Amino acid sequence: MGTVAYMSPEQARGEELDARTDLFSFGAVLYEMATGRMAFSGNTSAVIFDSVLHKAPTSAVRVNPELPPELDRIINKALEKDRALRYESAAEMLADLKRLRRDSSSARVEIAADSSKPPSQLTKRKTLVWAISGVVALALLAGGAFLWRSRNSQEQISSVAVMPFVNASNDPNSEYLSDGITESLINNLSQVPNLVVMARSSVFRYKGRDVDPQTVAKELKVQALVTGRIVQRGDQLIISSELIDARTSRNLWGEQYDRKLSDALAVQQEITGAISAKLRERLSGETKKQVAKGGTNDPEAYQLYLKGLYHWGKRTPEALEKAKDYFNQAIAKDPGYAMAYVGLASYYVAAPDYEPLRRTETAPKAIAAAEKALAIDDTLADAHAAIGSASQDLWHWDRVEREFRRALELNPNQVIAHQWYGLYLSSIGRHEEALTHFKRALELDPLNLTAHTNLATGYENARQYEQALEQFKQTLEIDPNYAAAHSNLSQTYLDMGKYDLWLEEWKKGATLANDREDLAIEEENARAYAKGGYHAALSRDIELRKQLAQRRYVDIGFIAYDYAALGEKEQAFAWLEKAYSEKAGSLGYIKVTTLMDPLRSDARYIDLLKRMGLPQ
Repeated sequence: MGTVAYMSPEQARGEELDARTDLFSFGAVLYEMATGRMAFSGNTSAVIFDSVLHKAPTSAVRVNPELPPELDRIINKALEKDRALRYESAAEMLADLKRLRRDSSSARVEIAADSSKPPSQLTKRKTLVWAISGVVALALLAGGAFLWRSRNSQEQISSVAVMPFVNASNDPNSEYLSDGITESLINNLSQVPNLVVMARSSVFRYKGRDVDPQTVAKELKVQALVTGRIVQRGDQLIISSELIDARTSRNLWGEQYDRKLSDALAVQQEITGAISAKLRERLSGETKKQVAKGGTNDPEAYQLYLKGLYHWGKRTPEALEKAKDYFNQAIAKDPGYAMAYVGLASYYVAAPDYEPLRRTETAPKAIAAAEKALAIDDTLADAHAAIGSASQDLWHWDRVEREFRRALELNPNQVIAHQWYGLYLSSIGRHEEALTHFKRALELDPLNLTAHTNLATGYENARQYEQALEQFKQTLEIDPNYAAAHSNLSQTYLDMGKYDLWLEEWKKGATLANDREDLAIEEENARAYAKGGYHAALSRDIELRKQLAQRRYVDIGFIAYDYAALGEKEQAFAWLEKAYSEKAGSLGYIKVTTLMDPLRSDARYIDLLKRMGLPQ
């Protein structure tokens, strides 16, 4: 922190930078080495900026009279505010430092040869010369390293992970700020051209852990990390952030912001801009607009949006309801806040996976919210992806394909679009394309448990069971308590006819998800299986799902699948018709599930696919 004091005037003014700006910073360090004080200092960033822009530091030789005038000249030339008068290259500055060292060495020889001086005078002069030589030697070492760095700085950083900002306030109520600003930075930086940004799900696995940057970078396969911490005291917000080159452990940038809580949005935008500049990306005017669009100028709306993101990330029924409420509040504060509409759309897409809701009721709401976002900014990839997913629930197949492709055209690195598009392609039997998208999602988000599980499910739908089992194994090695992986693995074992393992993994998934109703069904099925085998378990499953449907919404397509697996065709088709009338979500996988194999040759099955309009 505190790098404002080493910033060149042109960097402070936000102008285009070149090697001479780093030579100014090096000069500031050399000044401090020679004098023991900073060249530019002050109580606030504003005072320091003023010094950098308008004031010359006290001459180094005046602060330390024992310095040679030549070293003072080198420092002054490096600290020229007009870069045209500054050193042109590190090599030029290095040559002057070498000459100074040579002259200092000559002085040591002269002292050694001069034995006529009084001992006290000789000792004082010897100490001075050795001190000067030490400073110059250190400067040469730093200068040589800088020259090497300058020559290698052309290698651009093309991948970065924004680590979860630390909430240092010791107040759980401030957690939404640290998480929300982290996610906002991820979203904004993901719009920087030619930059791969790790998704939230991977980086948040490191939250609360003390980790080594190089280890994290290796695990996530990125070249740089952004770290930060937040302290909130009343309405005061202190945010510090760093950009670290993980290949060298070198700090590329760091800054501290002391602002009002209402300035959280402005600080986040400043950090994004500073990091983008350090990554040597040159945003075109159009890209700058894209980064800025979709946001809000209302600080309160922004805080409400951050709270919505925080709760949406928890993915529990209770947290999702809170997320919906905060997104709606943000929209009420600023009806032109496009990203708040995207957040609301994301809620409606995700909610049926965690609550007993009809997708035909949530999908239109998701589309309506996403379309409002696109009316404000039609380049929001997240909004197009949400429409694609919701359109699949409504069987609007042409729009599904169109919206997912548009999302990935706008942001080829959008993890959720790759996942959702992959699930769609897998459900209609385009398995190779689906696997390509699932694998790309994992490349972009290597610790994303959902992405791992989706890849395994893709293998399962393609009936590549050994690959599916291996992928589930890798997923559970990352997190043995990930409920969805156990639940999906149970389906794979069911497809393979390994019924003991089917029930075992089902139980693990329901227990970890704390789904009491699903666990009760599994336990009843297990008892039925122990007494009468697989068919007895399916019959009991049908009975229990019918009972549950009397209390809350149940996807009755699964009842039809059970009847099909039992070979009871008439009952299977009767329930398929009921599921068809409800556009049950389970029917989206009617083309690939093994449970439908006994019915595929029946004309009624072929007719159902035609009426659904599923792509062939």
